[in-house]
Parts: sequence; structure tokens; C-alpha cells
Amino acid sequence: HALSGALPSGYFELLNLDKLLNFKKSTLAQRMRAAEKKGKLYREQPFVLGLPASRLNAAFPGTETVLIQGIIDVFFEEDDELVIADYKTDRVKTEDELRARYQVQLDYYAEALERLTHKKTKQKLLYSFALGEEIVLE
Repeated sequence: HALSGALPSGYFELLNLDKLLNFKKSTLAQRMRAAEKKGKLYREQPFVLGLPASRLNAAFPGTETVLIQGIIDVFFEEDDELVIADYKTDRVKTEDELRARYQVQLDYYAEALERLTHKKTKQKLLYSFALGEEIVLE
């Protein structure tokens, strides 16, 4: 199914079409379409980032390396800089809840991509399906 682009049986009923249409109309989706036309849109990018253990906790030795791995939902190039976005389905009431939960995650994404691409991060965004909006991170 993943290769064909089709959803597995039963998945379609779980989708909230209003939320998907809301995303499709978002500024983020428009920017992603523009990047895709230029061949500058990247999805589901795996990464591994090595950090000194002391960055995660001051009590850990700085001589030890911790590997952080994950998959970046989407990033694209815009004006020769990176825009990183992550989709969130968390049921929250405020943007601040998502910022508190995911700022560090997107900071790591930016660091990994900057090391990989040698490009600067222009912007980090969350798209909240629960709130139906884009959230800009610092």
C-alpha cells in the first residue's frame, strides 16, 4: 500500500477530511507545493545525530556520545535555506502546549539537517491538526 499511495483497508474511515482540507489550504501546504515544483521538497527523512552526553544532562560525561535518531516529517529549501515542519495530531488546547513538547525535537532536526546539508535553518514549524494551524517555533 505504501508504494502504491493507497490507504490500507479501514484507514480511510479514520481520516477527518475537514482537517485534511484545512491543511491543504494552509500557507505551509502552499509553500510545500512551491518547493515540490522546484524539486526542493523532502519527506520522511531519517537522521542520526551524535551529541556529547553532557548536552542531554550535565551529570553525564561530555566525553561520551549519545546518538539521537528519528524521521523528519518534511523539510524543504526556500531561498537557499531550510524550512522544517512536523505534523502533530496531539489533542491540545493551545499552541504553547505543542511548543513545550516539541521545541527540542525540532531543534535536533535542524541541527541534523544543517550538518547534513550545510544550509541554515530559516524556520521550524509544527502543523497541528487538532488546532488546524501552523505554529512557528524559535
